[in-house]
Amino acid sequence: MIKITKSVIETSAKNLLFKLTDKELEDTHNEFDAILKQMSFIGSIKNIDQAEPMTFPIADEQTIMREDIPSTPMDVEEELKMVPSRLGNQVRLPKVLG
Repeated sequence: MIKITKSVIETSAKNLLFKLTDKELEDTHNEFDAILKQMSFIGSIKNIDQAEPMTFPIADEQTIMREDIPSTPMDVEEELKMVPSRLGNQVRLPKVLG
C-alpha cells in the first residue's frame, strides 16, 4: 500500500504554494491515512474487479421534469420594493469578502 508521509504533504503544499500550519498538516495526513485504509479495504474484497461499476447509488434513477410554462416576469420596481437595501436599480448586498 502506498504511504503518504507528512514530508510528501509538505513538499506538495510547497510546490502548490500552500502554507500549512502544523494542525493542517496533521489533519491532512490523517485524512490521507483514512482514505488509503478505505482504498486498501475495498481492494481486499474478493472479486471486486468483476463488480459492475456504479455511477448512481439508486438503480432506477429517474429525472422528473416539469413543463416549462412561460409567464410574465415581475416588474423590477415591484421586486425592488421588497429588498431591504438598494442602489438605483440594483439590490445592495453586504460586503462578503474582506
